[in-house]
Amino acid sequence: MRVTHHTFTNQTSFLPTQILMCVVAAACAQYEKGHVKILQDKRYQDGATFGNFRDQEDGIKYFEETDAQGIRRGYWEYPSEGTQPHRVEFEAGPGIGFRILNSNIHAPTTQVQPQPQFQPQPQSAPHPIQPQPGPHPAQPRPGPRPAQPQPQFQPLPVHHITSSTPQPGPQNLFDYPGNLEFSRSSQGHRFKFTAT
Repeated sequence: MRVTHHTFTNQTSFLPTQILMCVVAAACAQYEKGHVKILQDKRYQDGATFGNFRDQEDGIKYFEETDAQGIRRGYWEYPSEGTQPHRVEFEAGPGIGFRILNSNIHAPTTQVQPQPQFQPQPQSAPHPIQPQPGPHPAQPRPGPRPAQPQPQFQPLPVHHITSSTPQPGPQNLFDYPGNLEFSRSSQGHRFKFTAT
């Protein structure tokens, strides 16, 4: 019987690399589950114009504004391996579709002239049918429909639960200090959250 022994010459350099990979995997898992701190969130409506902006701790930013004609303009931005973040500025809406106006990772969308819309040909008015001479049997007219019974509202029974043990509340993963501002006007509202 022959016994083979294996030795690892690089065990000391393998362990720190493995620990570093575990830390990176745990950090990535946090972002995959959506637990990213929101640094700033703004939303507003001013008459027929409305928009929103979001800035997150992972470097992702998003802005969009819709005007009274339904045209949306904005951008999204996310970190890259270089010094400049990836950024795409866009425009979208009725009659123009979606197009990239400016970007450091995509070429702008070429503008296409709108195609003429299908227009159906006008139909001639139907000619009325001329009554034929002769006796016509009388057509019976339908009588009034019987009234349908309306469903009656039945309130659900109320159950009261009493417990002497306090129930734990849901864990709030976004519980961090911040400032919240809200204002209303006759034309709309403004909402702003800023992490402190």
